[in-house]
Amino acid sequence: MRDIERSLVDLLKTRPAGLGIQEAARLLGVPRHRYRSFRRLVLRLHREGRLEKQRERFLLGATRRGGGAAGAMPRRRGPRPGAHVGETPGSVETERALGMAQLRRDFGLPDGFDAPVLEEARRLARRDPASMPGRLDLRGVPAITIDPADARDHDDAVSLEPAGDGLRLGVHIADVAAYVEPGGLVDREAFARGNSTYFHVDTVPMLPPLLSGRLCSLHEASDRPAVSVLLDFDAAGRATRCAFAETLVRVERSLSYEEAEAELAADSPLGERLRAMRDLAARLRAAREEQGAVQFELPEIRPVDDGGIVEGFAPAALLGSHRIIEEFMLAANHEVGWLLRERGLPRLLRVHERPEAEDVAALAAHLLRRGIDWRPGAAPRGADYQDLARRVAGRPDAERLLVRMLRSMMKARYSPKDLGHFGLGWRDYLHFTSPIRRYADLVTHRQLKTELGSEAERREDGRRFLERDAGAPAPARGRRGERSAGPALPAPPAGPGPLGLAEVAAAVSERELNSLQAEREGLRLEMALWARRHAGERHGAAVLEAFPTGLLLRLDGCGVEGFLPVSWLGREYFAWHEEREELRGERTGTAWRSGRRLVVTVLGANLASRRLDFFLEEGPDPNDTRGES
Repeated sequence: MRDIERSLVDLLKTRPAGLGIQEAARLLGVPRHRYRSFRRLVLRLHREGRLEKQRERFLLGATRRGGGAAGAMPRRRGPRPGAHVGETPGSVETERALGMAQLRRDFGLPDGFDAPVLEEARRLARRDPASMPGRLDLRGVPAITIDPADARDHDDAVSLEPAGDGLRLGVHIADVAAYVEPGGLVDREAFARGNSTYFHVDTVPMLPPLLSGRLCSLHEASDRPAVSVLLDFDAAGRATRCAFAETLVRVERSLSYEEAEAELAADSPLGERLRAMRDLAARLRAAREEQGAVQFELPEIRPVDDGGIVEGFAPAALLGSHRIIEEFMLAANHEVGWLLRERGLPRLLRVHERPEAEDVAALAAHLLRRGIDWRPGAAPRGADYQDLARRVAGRPDAERLLVRMLRSMMKARYSPKDLGHFGLGWRDYLHFTSPIRRYADLVTHRQLKTELGSEAERREDGRRFLERDAGAPAPARGRRGERSAGPALPAPPAGPGPLGLAEVAAAVSERELNSLQAEREGLRLEMALWARRHAGERHGAAVLEAFPTGLLLRLDGCGVEGFLPVSWLGREYFAWHEEREELRGERTGTAWRSGRRLVVTVLGANLASRRLDFFLEEGPDPNDTRGES
């Protein structure tokens, strides 16, 4: 634990107010199985007088904060005043903590929760939503969760059971709204964050961990309040009826995607149920494709972690169990969207507008340079993109072409107006299934629960339950027209309020984009940490894409990506040729384009900018025609 001890001291020097044990462990990337040892270390240092304790936070002793007292703990020398964070190598834990601190500053991500927010969370945690009257008791229904192995929270559970001649799919979502009061401190903080932000060993949660990771999450063998969508299918696999209810659920099994994949092949009752889920998900996916959905995906690049040390990066496998959860969540989101439209309620919709003509033309021109003649017309359809995805599948440059296809599309966002969802081929689509990590879903829950409460007042049994025919509703007549402005919603701290749906849509869309960019930079930080440990190594690499300013590379074997500036390509001027998308040397004619091979030496990386530095050792083979059109 000596390296951890040194890293803790280095970290506490940057935190004069101190840190709690859990927060320090998170920032240092302490694995879960080593947390108890880390806690004992902190308490021992406190007993020895080397750490002070103030209100559950530990900080360096007064003499050690100065760094010059005799007997102070061994420490690494920190960066010089005014130096970049990445100039002085240290332990992986310390460098990750310093890099994450810089990343949080760059993207305005908060570090923990203020004491009043945590106090309100503790007060809300004393509630017992399960005891509220009107809940439908589904604890006897065998529900399961399927999540990443390192999931920090568990929003959703699914169940599938016989119903007449068909099946009943249950999508059970954590009832966050039963805990979080509209306009309260926790709610305002959740709105200010907009969503959770996830990194390799760190999370910036939307809700305090007491709620997000414990009371709201659907944990195995624990009774939890939920909001459930119960969708009936006939023997032919057609959706017939859909019910919505506030429920009480008890998860039978919590599985990782890998565990679920193993169970799919097992001869067991759970395996049989999962195979039925897989068959139903395949039917739902086929139906979406018929409706014009764009069905291509780029695998997520994730660190390959070996005991806290990232040894490389690889695309996450797309498993059959992923498809099960994806299709069931899409179906539930769509059914809630239909219900709220039928009832004339305002909605915070998830929209994905049709690609701009200029972007489609640029994509078509790029494809033509790659030998693909694609002519989608003036108003491209999802089916045009789906056909293109099939055509590029199997090509050596398929990954980069799919990236280009995604770039040509508009970004999905939130809106109170139904502008349609191009990627899904749907209207009436919204987000409902992740209220622990997305504020938009919490807004939808509140709208649905308000309607369920009104329904309970009309029912003799008082149940917060309603049902309807599955699928799109008939055009609304009379009762209530959809109101575009929406109800008043809580304002962010120190902001104007109350806000309507249009303002909330703009705010959460902006914060979602900020989180996505931060998560991408978090991956770059992990690559920078890798580069600092592997400085001096030679690696083969491939050019992923050429730009006027340089080359985007991927190193062989480890999956690390970085940028080689044009100024490092050689002692000549390299001109950018737009029509061939290549950099070409004016003296030698050396051409750099996507697909070309090279050899580089890893020089290191800067943690503040998360920039990797390479030195070009060997240029492209003049006989290498990869990337030629």
